[in-house]
Amino acid sequence: MNIQEVHGEIRLIVKREFVNGEIGYEKISVPADEADAREAQLLQDPSVLLVERDTVSFNPIPTTKPVSTAIQAVLNGGDPVEYSDPQYANQRYFRAGETYNTRLSEAHGRVRFTNKIRIGIADGGFVQSPEVTFSEGSSLILGAPSDQFYNSDPEIDCASQTDNPSTHGHWVAQIAAANSNNGLGIAGATRNVELVAGNSLGCTGSGFLSDAADHVRWFAGASVNGLTDISGPVDIVNMSLSAPTICPTYMQDAIDYARARNITVVVAAGNDTDDTANHAPANCEGVITVAATEADGDLADYSNFGDAVSISAQGSQMDIFTEDGEISFVYGTSFASPLVAGVIAAALSERPNLTPAEVDTIIAQSGKPLNDNVTRIGSGILDSMLFMDGAGVPREAVTAQSALTGEREQYQEALTHPAATAFLQARTGTTGACELYQADGRYLETQGAEDSIAVFSVAAGEPLHPTDSTAIIINSTAGADRLIITQADIDAATASNRQLGVANCNITTGSNCSVKDNVKAFDPADITLPAICS
Repeated sequence: MNIQEVHGEIRLIVKREFVNGEIGYEKISVPADEADAREAQLLQDPSVLLVERDTVSFNPIPTTKPVSTAIQAVLNGGDPVEYSDPQYANQRYFRAGETYNTRLSEAHGRVRFTNKIRIGIADGGFVQSPEVTFSEGSSLILGAPSDQFYNSDPEIDCASQTDNPSTHGHWVAQIAAANSNNGLGIAGATRNVELVAGNSLGCTGSGFLSDAADHVRWFAGASVNGLTDISGPVDIVNMSLSAPTICPTYMQDAIDYARARNITVVVAAGNDTDDTANHAPANCEGVITVAATEADGDLADYSNFGDAVSISAQGSQMDIFTEDGEISFVYGTSFASPLVAGVIAAALSERPNLTPAEVDTIIAQSGKPLNDNVTRIGSGILDSMLFMDGAGVPREAVTAQSALTGEREQYQEALTHPAATAFLQARTGTTGACELYQADGRYLETQGAEDSIAVFSVAAGEPLHPTDSTAIIINSTAGADRLIITQADIDAATASNRQLGVANCNITTGSNCSVKDNVKAFDPADITLPAICS
């Protein structure tokens, strides 16, 4: 059987222009020996723009290994545990400060996860589990539309069809967004997520590539024949599947449809030790194609490579929680891809206005060299700290304090005296010293004579940068390292849903302003007033 034939039939994907001018696809299954004639007949129809033969896609074949005590002993230790999940210490890609990993624990320290992000997973083998929670989903297994997507659902019932049903989608979902701090399994690469399942592959992990394409469109809000419309579009799509073919038009159109609706599409490079030019959707335009590395930073010996690769991430020795409640290692680009998708989702929770084009640019600037210095692997190993820098998420927050604390504490009574209060009211428009706060920039790096300390605000979801198009400078002082702002300044910013920051750089040109070094967040909730103000 070739990759286009299933049970002696070939599925034709027909692209049509309908009488109302809309473009759409239909699927026609025909006996393999009649496919040529039927294709020729369809192309005689003036409404038919294109006929393609569907391709069978597969989960890039992963391997699993039980986690042995000996391996655990090697991997444990070195980093403080930030989540209660028992396998967290083994998740190498979380560890802080390592040369060849994604440094995800440090990045999580920069993100508040206040905005819920939706990730659509086009895959197969979804399982109900305490480790992952799906808000909704649908199934197109071999073209049979359904709102049921779990392997255990009666309409699917994989256990009755095969002795070893695939649970690949369950593993992929865990890497991206396993429920963290629940005392089970692993921590997800992001938090505060709604997962949406698109069951595109059968019980053994294979299916038509066009079903995955339909799920990409469904994730983006399009109506798909036989499926209940999604409740709302996702923010990211992950496809850990692969077919040995050029990128079909129907898949490229689906990806373009998603990107036009501000949805980033992340895909696995494939596990064939081959050039990604030969595998879809890794070779499609507008996707982030992810290769796999080993925990030590070498390119995994199974991973695809090539000019289409955007970035790499750990895909080997990935802990997962099996449907039987056991911990196993899995290996494959299938698991590097959701790790990257999770990093992007974490950044989007702070920067929800990031476009796919901006994500592409940041990905290209967020890699670091592999241990074995291989080439044609995109920008290298994803460093989530660099990705957050590129997204404009500050590395840390400045400690702001009441103007009545610190060196002025000894003068509190004098500064709150009625005469002083009247003076401050006339000069600052405040109710007195208790509404004055000091932003301290003395530990922010300075880089030039043109630097100024400034407190500024930007619209929520925009990069924390004093020269952003939405930035408003609240107060700035050249040549100083501290300045005063008022409660009214803070109230005006928060009432307008704006994020506050402190910078010590050239706020006119922004040329030396960096969220890594000299631009920090400023959270008014951190301010503690002295007792005299109450």
